[in-house]
Amino acid sequence: MKIISAYIRVSTDEQVEKGNSIQEQKERLSAFCRANGWSQPEYYIDDGYSAKDLNRPGIQHLLDDVRAGKVQSVLTTKLDRLSRNLLDILQLVNIFTDHGCNYVSASESFDASTAAGKMMLQLLGTFAEFERERISERVKENMLSLAKNTNKAIYQPCYGYEIDENGQFVINEEEAKFVRLMFDLAEQGHGPRMIAKILNEHGARTKAGKPWDQVNVKRLIKNERVAGIMIYNKRQKKGNRVVFRDKGEWIVKENNHPAIIPPERFEKVQEILRSRSLAKRHAESETYLLTGLVKCAHCGKNMKGSTARYVRGDKSYTYYRYICSSYVLGYGCKHHAIHRDDLENLIIQTAKKIANASETELKISIAPPSSVAEQIKHIHDQLARIEQRMQKQIEAYENDLISAHDLKLARKRIESERKELLERLKEVEKRGTTLEDVRRKAEELLDVISGDDRVKAKHALRQLFQEIHIENGEIVHITLKR
Repeated sequence: MKIISAYIRVSTDEQVEKGNSIQEQKERLSAFCRANGWSQPEYYIDDGYSAKDLNRPGIQHLLDDVRAGKVQSVLTTKLDRLSRNLLDILQLVNIFTDHGCNYVSASESFDASTAAGKMMLQLLGTFAEFERERISERVKENMLSLAKNTNKAIYQPCYGYEIDENGQFVINEEEAKFVRLMFDLAEQGHGPRMIAKILNEHGARTKAGKPWDQVNVKRLIKNERVAGIMIYNKRQKKGNRVVFRDKGEWIVKENNHPAIIPPERFEKVQEILRSRSLAKRHAESETYLLTGLVKCAHCGKNMKGSTARYVRGDKSYTYYRYICSSYVLGYGCKHHAIHRDDLENLIIQTAKKIANASETELKISIAPPSSVAEQIKHIHDQLARIEQRMQKQIEAYENDLISAHDLKLARKRIESERKELLERLKEVEKRGTTLEDVRRKAEELLDVISGDDRVKAKHALRQLFQEIHIENGEIVHITLKR
């Protein structure tokens, strides 16, 4: 025997609204069934769920019973209890129809099995979706206003923080000591997997009370919040994916709350993480110190470590070399290689010379820091968009869509923006490219670079050197990091 199914949904915001509580919906649906001479319904309830999608346990349970042929009719107090998304509403009604089930709204009487009923359903669904979008826009505007004008915590606190009675982030010292330990270990050259292992050995647990893993460690170490920096409007949802917005839309607030890690140290550790990514799976291998740094000057590809062993009689020989990976894979670059020990000794001696502020005999250039390079790229992207906007204004004028006066005003406004961006670009490009900055860094890292622990030396070298290009297996061009 098929049943009458009553679906009830209440979002968190609607708990106290008149007519939307669970009990009130139950009473209205029960009365509706009695008035129509139907049996009392079986209730499917989603308590505290939004109508933005169908990821709700109650609606999924209902759909399972509909597909199993157990349901005669689905009843709700209003259409927006079912969903506020038009496509989801139409999808649900199609599923109901395909399985011989009718849909009934107690407030908006219509028969979804008729053409007129379907038209009414689509109209009501459109208004329900429109209202959801309006609510979403209002919430977003309120959140952005709070982000710009207050230090209120509008996100859940990350590990190391909690929210006080004033609604602001404060440091949780019990968790913060482990955050500091993470950064200590990262500076010592440990990767996320090893850091997670050490945290678990110390009895640390995540906010959810679970053991740490490398994903959680990496996510926290890269989270600007531990440096007192809050970034709003960073991501947006497109379909089922979460993507980054253009950086020009981000709202960045420094000193938003107390920092567990000073911003300078935070950026230093980010550079260490970026340098580790060059070595990828070889990051913890001590065989080749310069994995990911050494590149072929002819084709630009990485030169990979190549170990060859030869046995002659009772004697064996092992050769360690860096060889062009493009040549090895047969992509056409010529054969050239450099012995590992010769190159690594040269690089270590170069680090010593830089640390001692003496002139080096090698050709060395200094790359801008990653953060500066990103800013330069972002400004160039903005300049390109300005050119596109100007071109659209010209096309609009040519098509008589705007007047010459409007074009003149647009040109003046765009030229002002362009001038401001070019001035910013000059300022960014001038930022610290002196050898003294690099010398100081080399001096700090020298003991590790010259030490016996090759894994630590490997990570230290990545903090000092940007790229090492090899030409014809013998000419070395070095680029230092800022």
